[in-house]
Amino acid sequence: MQNEITQSTQLLDKRGNLATAGYATHMNFVYNKKDVKRQNRLKEWDFYQIHFDDRYVLQLTFGHVSYAMQIAVTLLDLQTGDKRTSGKMTLASQEVKDNMPTNPEVEHTLKYYSDDMHVLFDVTDKYRRLAFTQTDALGVKAEVNLFLTNVSKTKEKMVIATPFFKKGQFYLNYKENCFVVNGHCRIDDMCYRINNGFGLLDWGRGVWPYHHSWIWGNGGTLVNGKHFGFNIGWGFGNTEQATENMFFYNNKAYKLGTVTETKVGDNYRYQDDAGRFVFDVEFVHDHFTKTKLLWVNNQCHQLYGKWSGYVILDDGTKLDVPPFIAFCEHADNNW
Repeated sequence: MQNEITQSTQLLDKRGNLATAGYATHMNFVYNKKDVKRQNRLKEWDFYQIHFDDRYVLQLTFGHVSYAMQIAVTLLDLQTGDKRTSGKMTLASQEVKDNMPTNPEVEHTLKYYSDDMHVLFDVTDKYRRLAFTQTDALGVKAEVNLFLTNVSKTKEKMVIATPFFKKGQFYLNYKENCFVVNGHCRIDDMCYRINNGFGLLDWGRGVWPYHHSWIWGNGGTLVNGKHFGFNIGWGFGNTEQATENMFFYNNKAYKLGTVTETKVGDNYRYQDDAGRFVFDVEFVHDHFTKTKLLWVNNQCHQLYGKWSGYVILDDGTKLDVPPFIAFCEHADNNW
């Protein structure tokens, strides 16, 4: 069953439980932090990923897990495996937690200023600006300044409200594909201009079990001069009312049911149960990360590859998608 939420709906009831599970193509869930009863387990993050020149990946993270916060930027060369990272993980302040936005589609500013770091995520109706600067004893260590466009209000997204199996646990997730990204980034000796890169926002809010795992895949490209993207994921929570599997073409979302992953040697195949989403993936690079601080103990294999295949639109049209770089990650978390 795929329960689509088409009107404004309260996310949580007064007991802090998920009121209605399902998916939407816009932020139709009303998220009120005051309704969260397990504030000491609340996790909130804004994560942006930009892929450019068929080779480089830039990631920006701003989030907290109630007791700890992380602000970070990572620059990755998929061909060489070179990686540079800048940022900090520290105890979460109440000010940061209070300022995390409750709706990613409305104008807002998310910022953090300290002696050595200035971060600004500025969201308007016309663009998203992402700015990050960090200094050390030698001067500027990292500097990022990006503008993300293609932010039309009519563009459809993947939004899902997922329950877990204990009361008070929930996950609200918003993923927006097909941003057009321009700007520049530098971390240490890696410095690049970004011209018409492909951008993604992963926006998450929820009360999770301490231990959980997931599989998540996402990517974007141009097909016939129009933006194409996809989002797939599973492995956590109760998805009986909806999955987060979708693809996007020309700013319209196409809902999928179950998607399976099949390993073929070093490569992979992804296919949905209706045969509308079929991709073969040639493995390129495993971006492995591990984070450990206090009670946080997370590790993730973010597997990049060349994806090629086809999708079937709602009117039955078959859309062939030529090879492009995308990822599917396998995460195992304790946080």
